[in-house]
Amino acid sequence: MSATSDEMDAAEEAASRRRATIRRYTRHPGLVIGAVGVLLLILVALFAPWIAPHSPTRTDLMNNLAAPSATYPLGTDQFGRCVLSRLIYGAQVSLQVGFFVVLISLGAGTLLGAVAGYAGGWIERALVACIDILLAFPSFLLALALVAARGNTLDSIVLAVAIAYTPRVAAVMRSVVLTIRPRPFIEASRAIGLSPWRIVVRHVIPNALPPVIVVATISAATAILAEAGLSFLGLGVQPPTPTWGNVIAEGQTSITTNPMISLSAGLCIAFTVVVLNLLGDGLRDTLDPQMRRSTGKLL
Repeated sequence: MSATSDEMDAAEEAASRRRATIRRYTRHPGLVIGAVGVLLLILVALFAPWIAPHSPTRTDLMNNLAAPSATYPLGTDQFGRCVLSRLIYGAQVSLQVGFFVVLISLGAGTLLGAVAGYAGGWIERALVACIDILLAFPSFLLALALVAARGNTLDSIVLAVAIAYTPRVAAVMRSVVLTIRPRPFIEASRAIGLSPWRIVVRHVIPNALPPVIVVATISAATAILAEAGLSFLGLGVQPPTPTWGNVIAEGQTSITTNPMISLSAGLCIAFTVVVLNLLGDGLRDTLDPQMRRSTGKLL
């Protein structure tokens, strides 16, 4: 009977913790707005073929630079292509870049930072030197150089931007691991004979991930900005494939006659960066215990 009562108490306590966690996330306005905005962008990218009123590459030279109308809600560009359709399909490229850059930089940066922070000695010095060298270069210029060397395919852009932003994740991961390494549970893991690799994978990385996830989320916004900048300069995904960066570049020739082309693409980039930063700030406030206590008083 007591065992059943203990099990019920444990289940009730677990359910209470889950409810408290859900309340903590849903009561943070920035996190909710950021999550809803990112979800909206994902839905637009996934359902672009059904949402877009026209093909993004179909030209209509009889209606080039047309003003916004019922047929073309945001008008057309110099080739008669629907601006709204190109913006909707452009979300696919931007989100692909953001997702894969975060995936690569989070994986590589987490591993490098964890090894550097836990190993110490010459391994740490060598990895920190590599990280510092990469951080010495402005991220966008490093991505620009890598794309110029490898070519301007989508794979090259993702790889170049990921390499440029991985040092940030690695540096944050190393600093967090340095605070975790002397903790008692790490000492206990060494005492029972766990190998350094198992300690890093099973104990160090899981406990160091929350701040790194926040950095990776914010890096997605900067990665999307980098892709837009590369496309604007003609080094990103090449036309006729639509991206927000090349829509801005194409619209600058008609900025005085039809400013909606460049303005609408710029607003799409701004919206994406804002919601991703709100999501990152919200995750920081809810995952960090100190921030959680301070924001909990305000909420």
